[in-house]
Amino acid sequence: MGNDPSAVITAIVVIALLALIMRWVFRPSRKRPIVRPPDATESGDLGLLAVVLTGLSRSEALARRATLGEAQIRSSLSKRRDGRLDLLVFRNDIERARALLGP
Repeated sequence: MGNDPSAVITAIVVIALLALIMRWVFRPSRKRPIVRPPDATESGDLGLLAVVLTGLSRSEALARRATLGEAQIRSSLSKRRDGRLDLLVFRNDIERARALLGP
């Protein structure tokens, strides 16, 4: 009663069949293209933001962002494809940010 090999074989076949059916049903219908986010310096539309400094290392970008924060200038960081960072501020604050950060 408990040692029936045909029941075990049937269970294995049913599980394998279900696995194949599920793999077929849940397979993506087409390959998804790889979309790389654009660099902020190359993007034509950043909305309300503008690039102040570009190509910074992480530590340098965080230090510059802290400087802007102390002056009550809101800022953001954007990662570039090469791993460096761009520093962005709102367009209304761009002149103050450039004056504060220098060249």
